[in-house]
Amino acid sequence: MLSTMPLQILKIIHHRISIYSLSIVLTFGVLYGAGLGIYYYYIHEKIENYADLILARSDTLIAEVKQIDGLRQEFAVYEPCSSQYLDVLRKRLWPYPLIKDIAYVDDEKIICSALWGKLNSPVSLNLFRNKVNRGSYTWVFDAFIEENITANVLYTNNFAITLSPFVFQRFWEEANKMDFDAIIGDFKHENHFFMIGKNTQLLESIEHNKTHSLLYFTEHSCDRANDICVIVGTSLSLFFKNNSYILVFLFSLSFIIGFLIGTLYINNLSHKQSLLTRLENAILNRELHFVYQPIYRVKDRGITGVEVLLRWTDPQIGYIGPDIFIPLAEKNGLINKISQYVVEHAIRECAPLLLNNNITLSINVNCSDICSAEFREKLLSTLKKENVAGESIILEITERQSSGTDDIKQAMDFFKDTGVMFALDDFGTGYSNLNWLSLLDVDEIKIDKSLTDSIGTESINKHILPGLIEMFKKIPKIVVFEGVETEMQYQFLKENVPECCAQGWYFAKAVPLSELRAVLPG
Repeated sequence: MLSTMPLQILKIIHHRISIYSLSIVLTFGVLYGAGLGIYYYYIHEKIENYADLILARSDTLIAEVKQIDGLRQEFAVYEPCSSQYLDVLRKRLWPYPLIKDIAYVDDEKIICSALWGKLNSPVSLNLFRNKVNRGSYTWVFDAFIEENITANVLYTNNFAITLSPFVFQRFWEEANKMDFDAIIGDFKHENHFFMIGKNTQLLESIEHNKTHSLLYFTEHSCDRANDICVIVGTSLSLFFKNNSYILVFLFSLSFIIGFLIGTLYINNLSHKQSLLTRLENAILNRELHFVYQPIYRVKDRGITGVEVLLRWTDPQIGYIGPDIFIPLAEKNGLINKISQYVVEHAIRECAPLLLNNNITLSINVNCSDICSAEFREKLLSTLKKENVAGESIILEITERQSSGTDDIKQAMDFFKDTGVMFALDDFGTGYSNLNWLSLLDVDEIKIDKSLTDSIGTESINKHILPGLIEMFKKIPKIVVFEGVETEMQYQFLKENVPECCAQGWYFAKAVPLSELRAVLPG
């Protein structure tokens, strides 16, 4: 025995060192990842906003082009390149800051324009970087005008529009500052019109899946109506790169936080192991007890039944709520024992009340319970032993710990032969929904407190409730509203759903059996 003690101590020490080491490493990873995440989120927001701004400028440019295009008939009434023609061009050009010039074109040559007047020698539009047909216009990008002068021009028949060279100039500043790249093209990105940034070739390759980079991410902003799309990209540099001071600080902070977390985990683990043992003993020693909350008919405030609620008061720790010990039981395989405990002892306690009063006893059970032969045997044997009819028992189930619906249906069919009824609990939450209502033939629907709380408020559930009420009027189910706490809620139910039932602090809190007897006639 003595020889094994050092080995056990070494195992405990090794286990704790492993927990502390893992906690510190994970904390460092979380803090480092959080830094990367914050940086990524910041950059993502920046390029998203950057792309939206470029798209907005592109849409404005297209809008100005369309507006000028709509004036072509006005220009056509004058002799091309006459003084009247040029005067009208200049007047119409003035309000459009993104348009540089308007010109008369013949045989793909500029003959005259608002800016240049009548040219001595026509300028050909056949020398360019890129040429794209969009609608009725031909767009030429970086068209050669004369030495050291290029322009972006779109033309059709005898009409041409020259874009301002400063349309996207302001976006270059941020591109250089933040190392952004941007490409403006059509919606499908089959054609690229404008490039912004130093590394647009990489962005173009990534966009067309010719190159892949884990540290390069992109953002799109598109307008289908104008057949325009902006893609922006940037490289994500590693956070804290080459900054040893920040890394040392980060590791020190990770060590402190990780050590504290490790200590809390070890203490919590010891507490849970102790709590689990106490729960097992409480079940074995019958230390779990019950309180009962009456369920009332709304129209006459008569009691139709009671719901049994499990409570646990540990002799040393004190009161432990079901929100703590029920999940603990579910996680460690004790929930079925607890369900059998409740069935056996609650029915035994309430048997005289059930025999002498026309009420039901509602019991919360796990879906796996009703599919269990052991649970069914415990329930039926207890009913027989206490001479209680199956019709006096309602088993409340939720979707939370569901087995397969086919198995649940079969189990419910078995119980229905015994008269035992079923309620769909927590209706209106993610745990019990319309899908389950359509799949399972339950006798009662229990409306979750979150919906009851919406009565008289402006919450989103307020708008769901009227539709549910109309639905409930058309189905032959008992409807019970949980968590009724105010006169307003009660009056609302009385006026809108008079045939329903309700439970909550407005009527009565959950009380021990001795106090429950006082409110029952039998």
